[in-house]
Order: sequence, then C-alpha cells, then structure tokens
Amino acid sequence: MSRYSALDRFTLKAATKAAELLMAPANRREVFDQFVMTVTAVTELSEHMRRITFHAPELASFALTGPDEYFGLLMATGRELVMPADDRINVRSSLRAMPEDDRPDLRWYTIRAHRPDAAEIDVDFVVHGDAGPGTRWTRRAIAGDKAGFRAGGSAYRPPSSGAVLLVADETALPALSAILEVETRPMHVFVEVPDESYRIDLDAEWVFRGTDEPGSAVVRAIQDKALSTVEYGWACGESGLATGVRRHLVKDRGVDRKAIMFSGYWKVGSARM
Repeated sequence: MSRYSALDRFTLKAATKAAELLMAPANRREVFDQFVMTVTAVTELSEHMRRITFHAPELASFALTGPDEYFGLLMATGRELVMPADDRINVRSSLRAMPEDDRPDLRWYTIRAHRPDAAEIDVDFVVHGDAGPGTRWTRRAIAGDKAGFRAGGSAYRPPSSGAVLLVADETALPALSAILEVETRPMHVFVEVPDESYRIDLDAEWVFRGTDEPGSAVVRAIQDKALSTVEYGWACGESGLATGVRRHLVKDRGVDRKAIMFSGYWKVGSARM
C-alpha cells in the first residue's frame, strides 16, 4: 500500500497534468524519499560558489530521474533538526502541520554529483550575503552538521533529437553544468549573471546583467542571435528570466509551449519555500 493518501495521489496527478498543458513534461517520482544527511566536506569553488558534500546511507540506493535532479534541503531553525512527517506528497503541507518552533526551513537545490558507492552527493550553492535561510545555512556549514533530504525530481527531458536551447542564471549553473556533462548534441547555451566574477569554466554565451532586471539582458542576447529551429527549450533561474525566455520563444520564434521547460528558482524581492 502507498504511504500517501488517495487525495494526495490524486492532487499530484492533477497538478502534473495541469503543468503539462503549459510546459514540457518533467521527470516525476512516485515516492519522495526523506532522510537525514551529514555534511562530510565543504569546498570553496569560487567567490560565489560553495560545494557541500553530504553522506547518508539512503543515498546508496537513491536513483536520479535526470541530470538536473533537485531535492528539498531541510535546515534546522532550532538547536536540533526535526524532520516533518513523510506520509504526505506535499512536503510543504507536512511543514505547515509542525509546531513553529520545530519547523525546519526548506529550500530546493540541484544534486551536482551523486556517488552511490560512497552514499554521497555534492551540492553547489550560490552564496551571496545572508539574504535567506539557504545562504545563511550554507555559509556556516561545517563537517558534522545535519540536514534533511526530501526527494524532488528533475526537469530536463528533451526529445531524442533536435536543437536544444539552454538558458540559466547563477542559481541554475549547477543544473546547467550537470546537463552539459551528459549531453553530446550541439546546443545553444546562454548564461546570465550579475558580473564577470560569477563566471565559471563553462562553454556558453555569457551575458552580464549589471543593474538590469534579471532576464532582460539574456533575452536581448537571444533575440539578437540567429538560432536554428529550437525543438526544445530549458530556461531556469530568476522568475523573470524563465518567463521572459519562454515568452520570446513562443511569441517571437513560434516554439510550441509544450516544448519548453521553464522554472523560476527564485524571484526578486520574494522568498521561495
């Protein structure tokens, strides 16, 4: 018997069907594993990127659904981590049911690398001040710290052939990097970041937005580019970037909206849980 209620399963199925009317289908899970992980290493990758390695026995049997696999990171707000109930598909519902003093913070991140033989994952975090709970936790994390894992899914699911357009900002660089490690076909790749200091060793057309609204600079760059027919688009990062790229592809280039995966990882001025 499923650990989830019939209502939860129906709600997930309905939400999935509704999403597929608006965008390309994602890779979905039936069961959302949940467990506690331990930080085993912290590596400074750059001025703006920090890699944290986590270990948990459950990671030995965990299976990715795609290269841009994401998961929910549960971070203690008190002295100890208290995990939510795992009998609900919607983890946010489980969190709302918890006493406020016990309720952990939740933010979503990409699994940059998975090593089942070591029961480990690497997660690359963009760090910028203490703007939110994820950044605050990341900046202070040391070996031995505990954090919760809640399985999510993955978004990248292109057709077997055809031209692909990938667009990301700094928060989607881990997902983009993971995709490019497994893709062999020619691709159009655009990255928008605040300035040169965010640039990493990645073969892409880099666009620096400066003080412009997120997404505006990269949309202009794509508009100015003579691209071959786009059969599949993937646009992830700030909400304005994701929706702006999608709007351009649909309205200006005639791409089927069901061939575009877009996701707002964050939104200027708002927290996302």
